[in-house]
Amino acid sequence: MILRMSLEIITPEKFKSEIFDYTTEKEFEFKGETPIILNFFATWCGPCHAFAPALETVAAAHEAKLKVFKIDIDQHPEVPALFGVRSVPTTVFFSKGEQPALVMGNIGEENLKRAVGDLFGLKS
Repeated sequence: MILRMSLEIITPEKFKSEIFDYTTEKEFEFKGETPIILNFFATWCGPCHAFAPALETVAAAHEAKLKVFKIDIDQHPEVPALFGVRSVPTTVFFSKGEQPALVMGNIGEENLKRAVGDLFGLKS
């Protein structure tokens, strides 16, 4: 399996267009059709770097059925504040018609695959 060299870094503007526009909406409603995993990270965070290969593996395995984004909490603090993120890595799973599911810490590749299967019905 060929892994991506890096996951897409999402900006607040892309977050607003693909996930939720927190500047115009009060109640959360996922905008997308395709499930999304959003990983909050920091460049100085060792566990974030350790978790990145698991995210890349899952992203590569489900490239056509799932989007995986990362957002730097130091560069864009307003987005993690929406979810009360206080530590990194924190990962949020979004799917149509569902509220976001938030998981803190480096959950590892197997637990990430299990979450993708349970939440999105995608098996690795």
